[in-house]
Parts: sequence; structure tokens; C-alpha cells
Amino acid sequence: MQASATQGGYLLRIYDRWLSGLDDEDRAWSPAPDSKTAGWLLGHLVVTGDFGRRLCGLPPLVPKEWRATFSPGTVPSADPEAYPPMADLVRTFRAVYADLVAHAPQAAPEALAAPNPYEPARGAFPTAGSFVEYMLTGHLAYHLGQLSVWRSARASGEPRLRQT
Repeated sequence: MQASATQGGYLLRIYDRWLSGLDDEDRAWSPAPDSKTAGWLLGHLVVTGDFGRRLCGLPPLVPKEWRATFSPGTVPSADPEAYPPMADLVRTFRAVYADLVAHAPQAAPEALAAPNPYEPARGAFPTAGSFVEYMLTGHLAYHLGQLSVWRSARASGEPRLRQT
């Protein structure tokens, strides 16, 4: 678990710059039909990261109401009001993952050995621990990569989002 937490921490550091300058106008902007929005991407990572924390025996940090909007299988909304404020999404994202990276390596072995409660992923990740490792690495990297593509597309028309 320590190696996965280290990788997750690294991903968070290198992608953190993609979070700067995001505001409420960005929540529901989509670069193409049926693509992910920044609001959905951050919210989804927040909800799934918090699920990973709960698998490690930690109390939730995320409002339960966010699950209906951001859990696996949900789709992005074109309505910015469907999302929490961007500042809340960014702040909660940082808090959830800082906590998951810091505490996952100390999770109780019996919690990590439990069957993965998310049945659709149980074949690939049979235990809670293997699923948490995936959330800290592949899942996090995949969606942060989508956010970087989103930001590049958005920055073409929004100079405030261009990196220097």
C-alpha cells in the first residue's frame, strides 16, 4: 500500500497545477458532446477517493448527497448549478486525497483484506486493499489525465487557464 500511496502523492503533486484558476464557469463546460466536465471529473474523484478512505476504515469527508451526482455510472451535467461550487470541489479533492495518501498505508490489514464491496470491479480487484491501490494509482491518473485534456481545450478560449 505504501508504494501506491507514494504514487498517488506524486500524481497529486504533478497535476495540482491543473486545479489553479478553475472557477464556477468551468464546472459544466464540455470540450465535445458527451465528454467529461471539470465539475464532474473533480466530483467523481472526490467521491471515489472518499470511498477508498472508507475502505481503509476512515470516516467520510464528503457530503453523502454528492454520491448521486458523481458515483460511477453517473453522467456529467450541462447545468453548472448541478455541481457544488468549484472552490468546494477543489478544496475537498485536495483534502480527501491528502488524507487517503497519508492514512491508507496504516489501514488495518483486516480492512484491506475484506472483499471489495464494489462488485463491478471485484474481478480485477478482489479485495478492498487492491481496490484502494487502484484508486490511488490507475483511477486517479486516468481522471487527472482527462482533466489535463479538458483544461487544454478550455484554455484555448480562456486565457486565465493558460499555464505559463
